[in-house]
Amino acid sequence: MRAFIFSAQCVLPIFIIIGIGWLLKRKGVMSAAIIDGLNTITFNVALPLMLFRDIAQANFYELFAPGFIAYALLSTLLFFILSWVFAEWFIKDKTAIGAFVQGCFRGNYAIIGLFLISSVLGHSGKGALIVLFAIPLYNILSIVVLSTRSQTPQPFKLGKTLVSIVKNPLILGILCGLPFSIFQLPVTTMPELKFIATTLDYMAMSVNPMALLAIGASISIGKIQAGLSKALVAAAIKLVIGPLVFTLLAYFLRTPLGLSGDDLFVLCMMYAVPTAVASYVMAVKMDNDADLAANIVLITSLLSLFSLTGGIYIFKATGLI
Repeated sequence: MRAFIFSAQCVLPIFIIIGIGWLLKRKGVMSAAIIDGLNTITFNVALPLMLFRDIAQANFYELFAPGFIAYALLSTLLFFILSWVFAEWFIKDKTAIGAFVQGCFRGNYAIIGLFLISSVLGHSGKGALIVLFAIPLYNILSIVVLSTRSQTPQPFKLGKTLVSIVKNPLILGILCGLPFSIFQLPVTTMPELKFIATTLDYMAMSVNPMALLAIGASISIGKIQAGLSKALVAAAIKLVIGPLVFTLLAYFLRTPLGLSGDDLFVLCMMYAVPTAVASYVMAVKMDNDADLAANIVLITSLLSLFSLTGGIYIFKATGLI
């Protein structure tokens, strides 16, 4: 019971704040312009500064883990391939495959994943490494499947994609923090420069409330339309099957890969968080099934309350964290 209470206390604040955002939108307090502004500030300013702080204050030589990084990348690639193979068999309308596959493997890790990792472990641990290595892979793989299975197929341009990744504010925040971590520069911890650390802490504290309010305000339950069965199948893959398969595989490989219980938890959160809101935006921009993408985001966001609570409970009850 204690493990379950711990799990619920970690997850419930996320969904309470999302619910507040939804209520504020229904009451007309949060307009589309406010939602867009919150997303812009979070993505371009607050979250990059938080990632900069976490990387700059960490010891690079303790943080860097080749086995952990390799598994995160290879498992993401395998998750993507298996989702695509299944979609080709399961979905008759091939123009819906891009949205389906993206909904299966691409999670809202930068917001919900990092929040849960910090809440449960008390630190971000290797969480920022996922942002640096796996999230760029998310973008590349998403563009591949969306461009290939678009209603108007488009050529995949690797150079353009890589440039957009390098210019991503989250990646820039991490890259700026790496020299401080590698050379152990004490700028963020020097007493004379305490105002810098305090500023970074204030900005970091603003990330989750702003982002979660915006997610809640973006949810529209009335938009659940045809294709609900495909969205439910994608949600089952995203929230249950994928996390279970790839976390168990990591557990069995933990000794040769040098993975700790905390590492396994970070990997589990990478797989188990609900589908990223950005997947809907990309589906729209790349002429894919936007309705299916929106349904997957909504359903995974709602059902992850239970799947995430269950996942944290298992880790806590088994003593892995």
